[in-house]
Amino acid sequence: MINPLKLFKKKRRPKISAMLLDVASEYIAMGVGIEEKQQNLNGAVSAWNIACLKGKEREAALKRYRKQYRKLNPSHTKRDVNDALENIHILVSRKDKIYSDVSVQIAHATIETIKNQDHVTVAAVKIRHN
Repeated sequence: MINPLKLFKKKRRPKISAMLLDVASEYIAMGVGIEEKQQNLNGAVSAWNIACLKGKEREAALKRYRKQYRKLNPSHTKRDVNDALENIHILVSRKDKIYSDVSVQIAHATIETIKNQDHVTVAAVKIRHN
């Protein structure tokens, strides 16, 4: 016999950390060592949050990201900056393609190695669009 309560259960989405890894695991793994992986995770979080925005808000966020990236990395060449922004655009596109209906901002994310495996922890907040 079918349990009638099971018919009304919502289909559960994966955790935000799993969704972020679906979008950016290869990018994060490009880092050599835990510090570089954390830097790449930070970039992936920025891309995720930018992808949650629409239209002019998204364009403004991309401009702010470029400006902030240049400020925090003054020794990087123009090509380095452009490469970093290209990665952000790729990650935004991947998030749009895979999880376009998810509007959850990531407030904080960390990566740590436990028993020779990298683990990502994410703190997120849901955004309400008016």
